[in-house]
Amino acid sequence: MNLKQQTRARNCILGAFVADAATLGFHWVYSQRRIKELAPDKPEFRQPDEKDYTGGVGYFAHATKRVGDLSQYGEQMLVMLRSLAETGGRYEKAHYTEEFRRHFGYGGEFVGYIDRPTRQTLDRIYHNETVALEAVDAIPYDGDSKDQHSMLTKVLAAVKQHEGRGLRDRVEWYADAMPDPALSRAYGLALVDALAASDEFPGAVDEQLPAISKLPPLVACHIDDPELAAVSESAIRVTNNAPRAVDFGQICTELLRSSLQGMPMESTLETAVAAGSDPTREVLNRALGCTVSVREVTKEFGLHCDLGAGVPSLMYNLQTASSFTEAIRRNIYAGGDNCGRAIVLGAVCGANFGIGGCNGIPNEWLSHVARLDQIESLLAAAYPRTQL
Repeated sequence: MNLKQQTRARNCILGAFVADAATLGFHWVYSQRRIKELAPDKPEFRQPDEKDYTGGVGYFAHATKRVGDLSQYGEQMLVMLRSLAETGGRYEKAHYTEEFRRHFGYGGEFVGYIDRPTRQTLDRIYHNETVALEAVDAIPYDGDSKDQHSMLTKVLAAVKQHEGRGLRDRVEWYADAMPDPALSRAYGLALVDALAASDEFPGAVDEQLPAISKLPPLVACHIDDPELAAVSESAIRVTNNAPRAVDFGQICTELLRSSLQGMPMESTLETAVAAGSDPTREVLNRALGCTVSVREVTKEFGLHCDLGAGVPSLMYNLQTASSFTEAIRRNIYAGGDNCGRAIVLGAVCGANFGIGGCNGIPNEWLSHVARLDQIESLLAAAYPRTQL
């Protein structure tokens, strides 16, 4: 990436985190009128409060959260950023899947609402591990039991960090250090084959907005990668293994890529729409042809978590947004799953409007984001070549 792209990439990722945290206080309030009554001027960074949901106007999911915290969408993006930081800025499916399990699964650091696709993904990860271990138990080893246990432990750790040729090379390297390299190599590679047989995408058959929440740091890292579409599809299927999720995911991938390249908004939106299937393009073109407010468009296409509701809303918002603040506030006031829409919306606005000034991400908003120092450190580790 050139210097301008590096700057846009950093602002893109920070914009996504800021937008998510700013929106959390009114997440899943489905009454647009209630949000406007409670916060007529500044709806951002509101402390989540169950009283705001009185009267059945929404679903209060964030009782443990405080101002500046991330929603579960932002946490999913944090998982991707952390995985990229630990792999030198290159997406690795096995590493990302394991990082996802570590963060959201048993004993993980995440405390908060677990949505349905995340829960189902975790269930499938644990199920796949059980199936794989059963296959491993059936593989014979004629050598010393201590050597067998040592090799098994090393291979089980390696499959959570590596894949493909890199995994087999790692296992052979381990085997060469064993008392009987030839026996250990044969056993280790047999373990890899058994584990690979159960290697599938664990994602839920789900078409909701969590599918796109991991994309800003991923696209920023792989923007010049000719395999970006395949990389994006893999990451999406880890949590949302459904063709329609991939369809909308490729649209958002192109939306982000074009923004990082500095394309004008009109061209960015056209390029993104062109990446979708015929039915999806029809829906998006219908949304982009509207001439009403963002709130009205969001109400028409749906305030809920489905990609077919959220992506038309955020793209229509982008079409007429003149600043980061304007776009994020309009999204908050639109209600419903506004956090689900905020990630890609904030990322594109961050890339386009930058930080500070009249149009960019307000520095005051940045200062409100919890764990900003951690995010900055992960950015530096994930993109060492660009020094974001």
